[in-house]
Amino acid sequence: MMFFLSKGYRVIAHDRRGHGRSTQTANGHDMDTYAADVAEVVKALDLENAIHIGHSTGGGEVTRYVAKHGKGRVAKAVLISANPSDFHEVGQEPRRRAEGSRRRHS
Repeated sequence: MMFFLSKGYRVIAHDRRGHGRSTQTANGHDMDTYAADVAEVVKALDLENAIHIGHSTGGGEVTRYVAKHGKGRVAKAVLISANPSDFHEVGQEPRRRAEGSRRRHS
Protein backbone atom coordinates (compact mmCIF):
# COMPACT_ATOMS: atom_id res chain seq x y z
CA MET A 1 0.00 0.00 0.00
CA MET A 2 2.81 2.39 0.85
CA PHE A 3 4.31 1.89 -2.62
CA PHE A 4 1.09 2.99 -4.31
CA LEU A 5 0.67 5.92 -1.93
CA SER A 6 4.19 7.08 -2.79
CA LYS A 7 3.21 7.02 -6.50
CA GLY A 8 0.25 9.32 -5.85
CA TYR A 9 -2.57 6.78 -5.76
CA ARG A 10 -5.40 6.95 -3.27
CA VAL A 11 -5.33 3.62 -1.45
CA ILE A 12 -8.29 2.11 0.35
CA ALA A 13 -8.06 -1.19 2.22
CA HIS A 14 -11.19 -2.71 3.63
CA ASP A 15 -11.30 -4.99 6.63
CA ARG A 16 -13.17 -8.08 5.44
CA ARG A 17 -15.97 -9.22 7.75
CA GLY A 18 -14.68 -11.57 10.44
CA HIS A 19 -11.05 -10.54 9.81
CA GLY A 20 -8.80 -7.97 11.44
CA ARG A 21 -10.72 -5.43 13.48
CA SER A 22 -14.13 -6.05 11.94
CA THR A 23 -16.93 -7.64 13.91
CA GLN A 24 -16.79 -11.42 14.14
CA THR A 25 -19.88 -12.84 12.47
CA ALA A 26 -21.22 -16.37 12.21
CA ASN A 27 -22.47 -15.96 8.64
CA GLY A 28 -21.68 -14.12 5.44
CA HIS A 29 -18.33 -15.82 4.84
CA ASP A 30 -18.78 -16.49 1.14
CA MET A 31 -17.62 -14.75 -2.03
CA ASP A 32 -21.04 -13.31 -2.87
CA THR A 33 -21.27 -11.59 0.52
CA TYR A 34 -17.64 -10.43 0.41
CA ALA A 35 -18.29 -8.95 -3.06
CA ALA A 36 -21.47 -7.26 -1.84
CA ASP A 37 -19.50 -5.77 1.07
CA VAL A 38 -16.95 -4.33 -1.39
CA ALA A 39 -19.82 -2.95 -3.47
CA GLU A 40 -21.14 -1.13 -0.40
CA VAL A 41 -17.73 0.42 0.30
CA VAL A 42 -17.35 1.47 -3.35
CA LYS A 43 -20.85 2.96 -3.35
CA ALA A 44 -20.36 4.80 -0.04
CA LEU A 45 -17.09 6.33 -1.28
CA ASP A 46 -18.53 6.91 -4.80
CA LEU A 47 -15.48 5.32 -6.41
CA GLU A 48 -15.16 5.18 -10.19
CA ASN A 49 -12.38 3.84 -12.42
CA ALA A 50 -10.86 2.06 -9.43
CA ILE A 51 -8.11 -0.52 -9.62
CA HIS A 52 -9.02 -3.49 -7.42
CA ILE A 53 -6.14 -5.62 -6.19
CA GLY A 54 -6.68 -9.00 -4.53
CA HIS A 55 -4.16 -11.35 -2.98
CA SER A 56 -4.99 -14.97 -2.13
CA THR A 57 -8.67 -15.16 -1.16
CA GLY A 58 -8.90 -11.47 -2.02
CA GLY A 59 -8.38 -12.51 -5.64
CA GLY A 60 -11.61 -14.46 -5.55
CA GLU A 61 -13.29 -11.53 -3.85
CA VAL A 62 -12.10 -9.10 -6.53
CA THR A 63 -13.18 -11.45 -9.31
CA ARG A 64 -16.65 -11.89 -7.85
CA TYR A 65 -17.01 -8.14 -7.21
CA VAL A 66 -16.01 -7.23 -10.77
CA ALA A 67 -18.37 -9.86 -12.24
CA LYS A 68 -21.41 -8.96 -10.13
CA HIS A 69 -21.06 -5.29 -9.19
CA GLY A 70 -18.19 -3.65 -11.03
CA LYS A 71 -19.84 -2.40 -14.22
CA GLY A 72 -18.89 1.23 -14.78
CA ARG A 73 -16.74 1.47 -11.65
CA VAL A 74 -13.69 -0.70 -12.33
CA ALA A 75 -10.71 0.37 -14.43
CA LYS A 76 -8.58 -2.72 -13.77
CA ALA A 77 -8.39 -5.82 -11.62
CA VAL A 78 -5.10 -7.25 -10.38
CA LEU A 79 -4.91 -10.78 -8.95
CA ILE A 80 -1.77 -11.71 -7.01
CA SER A 81 -1.23 -15.33 -5.95
CA ALA A 82 -4.99 -15.66 -6.12
CA ASN A 83 -6.74 -18.74 -4.78
CA PRO A 84 -8.59 -20.19 -7.81
CA SER A 85 -10.90 -22.30 -5.66
CA ASP A 86 -12.56 -19.05 -4.62
CA PHE A 87 -13.55 -18.27 -8.22
CA HIS A 88 -16.03 -21.14 -8.52
CA GLU A 89 -19.29 -22.00 -6.88
CA VAL A 90 -18.89 -24.47 -4.03
CA GLY A 91 -20.68 -27.23 -5.95
CA GLN A 92 -18.15 -27.00 -8.78
CA GLU A 93 -15.00 -26.74 -6.69
CA PRO A 94 -14.11 -30.45 -6.27
CA ARG A 95 -14.50 -31.14 -9.99
CA ARG A 96 -12.43 -28.09 -10.92
CA ARG A 97 -9.67 -29.07 -8.49
CA ALA A 98 -9.58 -32.61 -9.92
CA GLU A 99 -9.34 -31.26 -13.46
CA GLY A 100 -6.55 -28.90 -12.40
CA SER A 101 -4.66 -31.73 -10.72
CA ARG A 102 -4.75 -33.84 -13.89
CA ARG A 103 -3.47 -30.96 -15.99
CA ARG A 104 -0.59 -30.23 -13.64
CA HIS A 105 0.57 -33.85 -13.59
CA SER A 106 0.18 -34.57 -17.30
